[in-house]
Amino acid sequence: MSDVKRRLVDRIIEPTYVEGLTELSMEDLRSMRDECAEGETEVSFERRLCQARIDILSAELDQRAGKATGDLISRLPQILAEGRGGSPGVLPNRAPNLSIPRNTDIPRRRVEEIVGEQTLARLSQVPSEEIKKIIESLAEHEKTLSGKRKRVHEVLDEVQSEIVRRYTSGEEDSNSVLS
Repeated sequence: MSDVKRRLVDRIIEPTYVEGLTELSMEDLRSMRDECAEGETEVSFERRLCQARIDILSAELDQRAGKATGDLISRLPQILAEGRGGSPGVLPNRAPNLSIPRNTDIPRRRVEEIVGEQTLARLSQVPSEEIKKIIESLAEHEKTLSGKRKRVHEVLDEVQSEIVRRYTSGEEDSNSVLS
């Protein structure tokens, strides 16, 4: 499969992506930085899709167990607002990326392979054991995405460090950034 056809995130996390950073032009470094930002947006969006579906499915199981009342549809805003975020009062290492990628279809299709809208539409008829298996699959996919996202951040840091190094060493004129 050619580099053009491969998923952007998968190209970014390859060790060869950051080889020879010191030999690249500033234009190439900036382009890589932009690609990393785009890849991070895509993988973060896909993670959020997984997390939202896990929250919805978990809420359905909670309702079945008597831990929640009211119908699921009316509770959706509350369910999705609470989400599975980090510990209260603890700030993340990076600001959360709430952007939507240019192409939402690809991440959405990958998540829908695990649990599609058809399943969500008939959720009240889906057996609890099946819901639990779907949650496990989503959680595993989200874990994989988290690892990729972490690596994209590491690559972005490497690229950004090279850009900063050039400006601080005087190899590049920092005034060019302002013009």
